[in-house]
Parts: sequence; C-alpha cells; structure tokens
Amino acid sequence: MDVAERAGVSKSLVSLVLRDSPRVSDERRQRVLKVVQEMGYELNLAARSLATRESGTIGVLVSDLHNPWAFDVADAARTVLEESGHTVLFSAVTATGRGVDQSILQAFRDLRVAGLLVVGTVPDTAPFSRAVGGGAVVFVGGGPDYIDTADVVRSDDALGMAMVVDHLITQGHENIVHLGGLGGSVGRARVDGYSAAMEEHGLDRHIQVVDADFFQESGYVAAQRALTSSRSRSQRPTALACINDLAAIGAMTAADERGVEVAITGYDNIALGAMPRLGLTTVDPDSSTIGVLGANTLLGRINDDGDSFVHHTVTPQLVVRTSSLLGL
Repeated sequence: MDVAERAGVSKSLVSLVLRDSPRVSDERRQRVLKVVQEMGYELNLAARSLATRESGTIGVLVSDLHNPWAFDVADAARTVLEESGHTVLFSAVTATGRGVDQSILQAFRDLRVAGLLVVGTVPDTAPFSRAVGGGAVVFVGGGPDYIDTADVVRSDDALGMAMVVDHLITQGHENIVHLGGLGGSVGRARVDGYSAAMEEHGLDRHIQVVDADFFQESGYVAAQRALTSSRSRSQRPTALACINDLAAIGAMTAADERGVEVAITGYDNIALGAMPRLGLTTVDPDSSTIGVLGANTLLGRINDDGDSFVHHTVTPQLVVRTSSLLGL
C-alpha cells in the first residue's frame, strides 16, 4: 500500500504535499504527512526533481574552506533559506587551471536545484548559471567584477581598507605596508583602498604592496619580506595592513620570530582574532548581513526572474584591538 492509498487521497495530492505546495489545505496536508511519518517514507530529492522538474533544494557553494569568514556568511544564509522551507546543501567549489571544478556543479545540475548561493571569489560566473539552467544564482562576498553579469552582495572592501589606513595614521604611523594584492578582485579592491588612503594623507612615497593572499602562510612570508627588505631600522615599516585576518596572524608569527614590534591589522573579523593573545585590529565586513542579504536576494530571484541584476554593497566597520596600538 502506498502513501496515497493509505491516506485516501490522489497521488498528485501527495506530490503537492511533498513539494510543500500552498495549494493543499492544512487538513489534507496533515493527513498525508501523518501517513508519511507512519510509513517511514523518506523523500528522495533526486527522484523528486526528476519527476517534477523542480526542486526545493538550494546549493550553497563555498570557494575557500580555509577561511572562517566564509562559514560565518554561509551560516547566516542557511538560516534564512531553511526558514523559507528550502533544503540547503553545502559544498566546496574549487578553481583549477582549467576553471571551476565541474563535478560538484554537475551534481547540483542533476538535482535541478532551485538556485545557488556562491560564497567567496570565483573566476567566472558562467558555469554556475549553467548549473541551474540560467536560473537563480547569487554571488556573495566576492569582488566587484560580477556586478554587470550577476546578482552580487559584497563588502565595500576599498572603504574597509581605507578605514585601516586612517586608523593607523591616527596612531602616528606613516610607513605602512600592505600585505595583499593577490586573491582576485577582492585583493585588488583592498589594494585600491590602501593606496587611495595613503595618497589622501600625502604618503605616496610610503606606498608599498608586498604580495600576499588570504592564507596564513602567505602572510607569514610577506611579513618576512617586508621586515627584512629595509636596509635600516628607520626604513622598516612600523605597520602592516594585511589583506585578511589569516594573513595577519601569519604576519604576527613572523614579527614575533624576528623580535620586531610592529602594528598589524587584518580584515574579516573572524572569531580567532578576538582572542586576547592576538587582539587583532580588523575590519568587520558584517558577515551576517552579507549572508542574510544574499539569501533574500536569491529567494527573490527564484520567485521573480527580473531583468536587472541586484548589487548590494555592505558598509564595513573598523574593530580596534591591541595589535595596532603600539607605541612608536
């Protein structure tokens, strides 16, 4: 005996209930769900999507599993998406020399997901749009290069890094080196913010960018280079403005090993940076708001396929801790 026969309803009505359709009355919905529970029926998402050509599933793809910031964004988005009645599936998506790894995109394509939320920077938006057949895709936390081709929610990275420079200058620093520049458009935006702020304060002669990306090891190596490239103590940078918190933690390690006292700042406001031992001054991009806005933008796109792309820029805030409050 199947669910429909036992509940005394049609198979099409059971299908509507399992799809959470609003066209079913509460009384009949509860009758079907009670039978489903009694029979231990488990919904097969892949089978349902093949049969109905639609899915209540949303994919959340994270481009950098090493960065806690991405999980802060994804978790905030998950809450909104699940409260909307969708099933949320998480996965990593990696970029290779040939572009985005297609295996996970094929899996979501097979499931016919209702939409994709992509967290972090990816090299190209097209593979994700193809994975949902040109449907709903929203990119959150990446750089500005997608704004003409996709829905985007992002932090104002240039403004955030300018806030860092302004703060360091109020602490008496002039020789401020930026560890960053790599990592795609986010890295470039943060370099732009650093350079513009240095120029605004008349410190063009001190502008220096040492290549680093979003990893702790990269920050360590970049800090070693920045702290050893100067011929004299007077030429050595007194502050290192890092591309993100993980790079800043690597820079702290390098400075400690050399016994050098230098102000260090990060970006992303991950929980680790708030530990008293680190006390990392950083930029809070408001990850929760980015995640919530991203989820709501995706839901709006699923329900209303408008022509114009949506672009939300979230204003960051500076969080001052002890790592930047060193005497000169």
